[in-house]
Amino acid sequence: MKSIDVTIGAVLAILFAMAVLADAALQNPSFEMPDNPEEYTCDRAAAWGRWGHWINRETGWSPTRSGNCLLGYHHFRIEEQDTSGVYQDVGDIPAGRRCTFKVNVFKDEGTDVADVELRLEPFNGGEALASTHYDMDSLPAGTWRQLQVSAKNDAEGVRVLIILTPGTSHERSGALKFDDAELAAN
Repeated sequence: MKSIDVTIGAVLAILFAMAVLADAALQNPSFEMPDNPEEYTCDRAAAWGRWGHWINRETGWSPTRSGNCLLGYHHFRIEEQDTSGVYQDVGDIPAGRRCTFKVNVFKDEGTDVADVELRLEPFNGGEALASTHYDMDSLPAGTWRQLQVSAKNDAEGVRVLIILTPGTSHERSGALKFDDAELAAN
């Protein structure tokens, strides 16, 4: 009887741990679902806020890492100096967890974006908990590469962000593709 109690306790502990990790799940991590479900080619990804210019959900770009859609940054169309980006708030992460946000990026040949930043902030925004910057020299062209940032959240929840800073040249070129984002909290 005692071994059954121990086994049940172990199973419950595993299920609790899985529930905590499941709470960290991003919505629409592969950008497959459009913000407007009636319009498959809608350029806004459901569950992701965005700002700036030319950071769109794309249904016709390739290669995708998985599925049929990705998030595309049309750097060759950017005329402004402002950043562009997307974000998502995940509220059900208990305080004090080590959060790791990852996303895969594909750089087209000749892309001269100045900077890609992954950032973790408190739930609903605020001062950065952590930020990792990637310049174009650190990203190989023509292949998928996983980027990541990690931090401990001080309060419940977290916001994940992908921030793009355009190149300094007036004649900008190339594009970046993003796919298969994930968030782990343990």
